[in-house]
Amino acid sequence: MVTGTTGSRRSGLLSSPPVEAGTRQPRILIVEDDDATGDAMEFHLARGGLETRLVRDGLAGMRALTAEVPDVLVLDLMLPHMDGWHLIRRVREWAPQLPIIVVTARTNEHDRVEVLSLGADDVMAKPFSMRELRARVRAALRRSAAVSADAERAPISEGDLRIDPERLTAEIGGRAADLTPMEFRLLLTLADARQRALSRDEIYRKVWGGERAHGDRSVD
Repeated sequence: MVTGTTGSRRSGLLSSPPVEAGTRQPRILIVEDDDATGDAMEFHLARGGLETRLVRDGLAGMRALTAEVPDVLVLDLMLPHMDGWHLIRRVREWAPQLPIIVVTARTNEHDRVEVLSLGADDVMAKPFSMRELRARVRAALRRSAAVSADAERAPISEGDLRIDPERLTAEIGGRAADLTPMEFRLLLTLADARQRALSRDEIYRKVWGGERAHGDRSVD
């Protein structure tokens, strides 16, 4: 069950913000085999001013990704033909910076840790609200834009640590550090502020691209 999907399709509160002429809408690929959930995500993200494409299985998702890399991938885990875990592994081989938001009914800690370690940027447990999904997609877009801006910066060297924002890589003593996109962003944020302490809210704002909810322990 996904909240915020019925009765709200005619509500003015969900109308899209105006898009300037010539401005490309961010492209969001949704890979979800549940018809009701997929249709609801596609509808509400489109109403939020995003260009959406919905496919119903993992193999179709892989074909869509290889045809055109979106700005954000919203991905279920339990999919026909190719599951979400395998798709993340494949995508990270050639699109290491693509923001991936996993939506899943599998909510135990092991599954969340596993998909994050594979390279997902965020995990949402079903059921979830469409307002939260839009907010997380927008946050992923802001993080992606910040990473692009970082690419114009000079490398950071501190002791054995070297961070290259242009190549999006980090090395320790000459050996590459295997980091997910969010881990790299976190490391870069901490390195930028290495002369001072950062609060949890500051870290969350810079890395996750939004305001930290009360009780959220993501930073920890």
